Amino acid sequence: MDAGPWIAVGVGALSAVALAFAIPAMIRDTRRRQSRGRGTMSGIGSGFDSVWRPSAEDAHAQWEAQIEVPAPAPTPGDKGRMQDGRITIDVRD
Repeated sequence: MDAGPWIAVGVGALSAVALAFAIPAMIRDTRRRQSRGRGTMSGIGSGFDSVWRPSAEDAHAQWEAQIEVPAPAPTPGDKGRMQDGRITIDVRD
């Protein structure tokens, strides 16, 4: 008898056993992430949006740009940020 089918059966059986041991660990990991408030597939929606709804993806990019506003760059004549060798930040209302 040929060894090919026996090798295929052996590989299939080993894969099934490995999967049987891996599934509970994957479930524990997923529940742990969900309990911490992190989604398991949180980034998958943006990929679909960029393909099927480009306007939604553009709106999301604009929203992120509005949230991530960088600090203003100092002007060359601005001497108010350095005092005694330390950087000071003045927060005004």
